[in-house]
Amino acid sequence: MNIDLAKINNVGRSPKSKTDPASENSADSVVDEAEELARAEREQWGLRQVWTTRLLKAGILAALGAGIVALILVVFGSSPTPNLTDNATEDTADVDTVGQAKAEDLARQFVVAWLQASRGNEQELDHFVSGNPSLPTAPLFAATDPAVASIDYEQKSRTYAVTVSVTVRAATDANAATVRRYFQVPVVVTEAGVRAAALPAEVAEPSTSIDVKLGYKYRVANHPIATSAHEFLSAMLTGNGEVARYLTPGISIAPIVPAPYRSVAITDVYSSEDLSAASASAPLPDGDVVRLLVTAAQKVTEVDSVSGQYALTMTSRGGRWEVSAIDATPLYPPAAPRTPSSSTTTPSSTTPSAGAPESASSDSGQLPASSDSGQTPALSVPTAGDVPLFSLSGTDPHSSGR
Repeated sequence: MNIDLAKINNVGRSPKSKTDPASENSADSVVDEAEELARAEREQWGLRQVWTTRLLKAGILAALGAGIVALILVVFGSSPTPNLTDNATEDTADVDTVGQAKAEDLARQFVVAWLQASRGNEQELDHFVSGNPSLPTAPLFAATDPAVASIDYEQKSRTYAVTVSVTVRAATDANAATVRRYFQVPVVVTEAGVRAAALPAEVAEPSTSIDVKLGYKYRVANHPIATSAHEFLSAMLTGNGEVARYLTPGISIAPIVPAPYRSVAITDVYSSEDLSAASASAPLPDGDVVRLLVTAAQKVTEVDSVSGQYALTMTSRGGRWEVSAIDATPLYPPAAPRTPSSSTTTPSSTTPSAGAPESASSDSGQLPASSDSGQTPALSVPTAGDVPLFSLSGTDPHSSGR
């Protein structure tokens, strides 16, 4: 029996297939293509790196060149760009509070020292100005209470023109009459210091020949709004009552402590609105706003009072009038609030004017008769110190409520 050992050894084994030459060639082609793609990508990446490096070098060189050009322009002052710093200095020069304060202080001291200087004390003026001014053998004036009346600034020369007012009397007579005189001093202020450019020059006092017209058109009498204003002023100026109860919610006005007056009496009230159609007992719509100018006789002693005027903003709420503000400035007409004139004029017959302080007992004039509505047109100028419209106790004798 013949046994084929080769067949026995191959039992269970897969027969080896013969290799296809076409398949081998296809695989080689795929490998070659992959290698070509990888080589192309490496070449592209290398080119990108080269260009990136070149661009970075070019940017650095451009920046260096621009810096050198800018440095040259700065050094030689040929920059074509506008100097914004100079413009900012021009815009803010007028509000140089430090320089202005220095100029004002030197001008006040200089004027007083110059007026009281005498021969032998020239060194006192050397602190303020250069030169050798001619001085009297003895002081001629005594100067007190210097104050700055006005100040102007000239940027080009950096000079402040300071006008100083000062009270002057004869130096040899302490009881001599005093007069207020005005002197203009040019003061130069720089980073190095402050100094007067010349001696003081005496100038005329500022003109007061202007007619100030106010915008309060209607005179008020026996109206709850005036009573509310009176009660508020009484609480604020005399301590009689709490100020807060007369104020619009959210408004804060502090009383004066210590109270400067014994009592307050209202002598005149003008309003911006015509209140004649409003009944004292009729309910008020909330939010109505009225501007008032209140003239008051403020009692200092048992026999003497001084007049004061208060511009108030009143607002209605809950059927009564409340104070919303003490106005910093009075109400002016919509057009031409201030009209200059060539000479001193009397106040307009249709607007109120401020009265000079005088005794409340003055009987120089009487208030015009009021209508039943509690309001009259402003036909005459009110005189401070006339017969009070309200009693000193703060109660309106013609009205039972506010």
